[in-house]
Amino acid sequence: MSPDSPSARGPQDDGAVEAPPSEEDGGTRVRGAVEGPEDRGGPAGASPREMLASLWRSRNDRLLLTALAIVAVAVALKAYVLSASSFVEDDYLFFAAANTGGLTPEYLLDLHKGHFMPGAMFLVYLQNAFLPYHWGTAAGTMLVLQTVAILAFLRLLWELFGRRWALLIPLTVYASAPLTIPVLGWWAAALNAVPFQLAIVLALLWTVRHLRTGVTMYAWWAAGAVVFGMLFSVKALFLPPLLFAFAVAFLYPGGLARSARYAFWLDRRYWLGMAALSLGYLALYLLRQRAGDGSEGASVPVWEAASGLIRRMVVEVFPTGALGGPYVWRPITPTGGLVDPLGPVLIGAWIVFVAIVVASLLLRRRAWRAWALLAGHLVFVDVVPTVIARGHMYGEVGADPRYVADAALVFALVLALAFLPVKEERAREHVGNAGEGHDRRRGTGRVRVGRVAGAAALVVTLVYAGSAAYSTHAYAQTLNGERLRTYLANARASLAEVPDDAGLYSRAVPTDVVLEWNGQRRLSSYVLAPLADDAVAERMYAPEPATEAYVFDDEGLLVEAAPTSRVNAFVPAEDSDCMDGWDGLMSWSVWEFGGIDQVATIGYTSEEDSEVGVLVGDEEVRADLPAAPDGGYVYVPIEARDTTFALFTDAETTCVTWASLGPLSPAADLEDEEDAPREGVEGDGSGEAEGSDGKD
Repeated sequence: MSPDSPSARGPQDDGAVEAPPSEEDGGTRVRGAVEGPEDRGGPAGASPREMLASLWRSRNDRLLLTALAIVAVAVALKAYVLSASSFVEDDYLFFAAANTGGLTPEYLLDLHKGHFMPGAMFLVYLQNAFLPYHWGTAAGTMLVLQTVAILAFLRLLWELFGRRWALLIPLTVYASAPLTIPVLGWWAAALNAVPFQLAIVLALLWTVRHLRTGVTMYAWWAAGAVVFGMLFSVKALFLPPLLFAFAVAFLYPGGLARSARYAFWLDRRYWLGMAALSLGYLALYLLRQRAGDGSEGASVPVWEAASGLIRRMVVEVFPTGALGGPYVWRPITPTGGLVDPLGPVLIGAWIVFVAIVVASLLLRRRAWRAWALLAGHLVFVDVVPTVIARGHMYGEVGADPRYVADAALVFALVLALAFLPVKEERAREHVGNAGEGHDRRRGTGRVRVGRVAGAAALVVTLVYAGSAAYSTHAYAQTLNGERLRTYLANARASLAEVPDDAGLYSRAVPTDVVLEWNGQRRLSSYVLAPLADDAVAERMYAPEPATEAYVFDDEGLLVEAAPTSRVNAFVPAEDSDCMDGWDGLMSWSVWEFGGIDQVATIGYTSEEDSEVGVLVGDEEVRADLPAAPDGGYVYVPIEARDTTFALFTDAETTCVTWASLGPLSPAADLEDEEDAPREGVEGDGSGEAEGSDGKD
């Protein structure tokens, strides 16, 4: 990528030809590809200032205005989906992780469920620092990046093919593709996918401009785009190979083998630099995986799960979503609908897809290269990383369209490459190059499209746009954004008015907020702490004994809490007012819970202030018992996990009337509980009390 590389030398005028590396290669390399009058005036300036100037000059260009209208409609549909969505699942885990630590290398470089994305983690940290759980800002940022990606794709098309109305077809396909909708509506997924899509487009655009002009600046910009993608998605590891395959197939002359040799001869420094980026990123990812506990990142695929995953991704999800479906999103998960297409929809999608491929092959000899590029992207960029990361789970994972969202962009580009000649092909036709076996009927030259064919293409494009819009609307109906935003609003308001002496105890948030399999990471003390000020957040992270207990209910409201009587709960015998004990010592066998949400609840009466000791396993916690002649409760958080639960009290001053161990629940949810437990018996009917009756 230095100024002295072969790509920086040679004639720069339109139509100038460089000498090939050998006569047998039979091709020429064109700098400043030949343009016709219809190619000029488009948004293909060499710098941002020139691009703006070009756009201003083109302000009355009907083609450009139509393209921008398509972009505007597509962005409006995406905004509609975002208005129906909200934070869900991993979004909460991201905020919680940012809230518990500083902006450290460890935080930025940690793997999250196999994803290495320091750029995304940096955006999460900024969002949490200034506007935690503010959906408008988070979603708006992703919408802006998605819009920039679509506009950059328009510029890439214009750069590759020149000014022509046919560009509106692939632009519509990418801008409206239903495949890109679910990944945009889920913030955690958008943090990976949307910057990656932008990186693909910019890397392609600047690679094209570097290879055409030899200007080193574009090489550095392309490398920067690749690095930008690597900051957000592991898939960017495969971006340099994608760039090379694209360039060899469509920018260099000759057959694929000769084009590859020509690429290495002419631009070896550029391609070696790209290879170094991929290898360096791979080494860094493997180091970070080794630094973890082994629960994140690569895994050994299970054949049955992996094959089911691949079938759903490639056979069902991609063709259906790329061609405007699936119309009906099912099954519906907390993050939105998945793709399990109806039989007629899937069959129809494949018929249309095959028809497109066959038509392109009949019209253009090189069209097969475009479809090979798409197949390679699906396999190496989408399928392989997903199988490595998720192939040990279950095949239904493949129904999630976010795993092939970036393929919608590549499909739109491939659609253009399959039917339209890039400027290099037209230039070689212009200079009469016969070294590639040029076929003027269906070779590398442009396809002459009659009015009937043009009208048919317009109708098909409009049908696609309508189908995609319907699928987008249908997907928005699967989202639960209003409920989730209400949940966060309630939690935010509750945490602004927490009683000073209240104990704030953990409880699992609803499954439509964070799924159960996240374990302790779905507790309210972790998930909702970013909404609290520092003092209240500390009370949530490290709860203390208190005489009043509060938990969050399923609506996000902070409400009075109580223990359940159905498990690990003990009361005095029917003929006694107090628990039996041995000089104040009481002990029971219990089911194991453990964790920050485990609370020992002690009901008691006492004429004077006293103290209680709670022992679970090797952990002991002492708490004050305020005088309570008419009865009171104290709640003592204790995290240890063990089968033995013991209390120590002053037998002369304290009468224990209740003892339980486990998570608390909203008191209102427990009002219907019946069958209070007997002394020495857990609420589920098992276990024994140990006390003065001689049981040790």
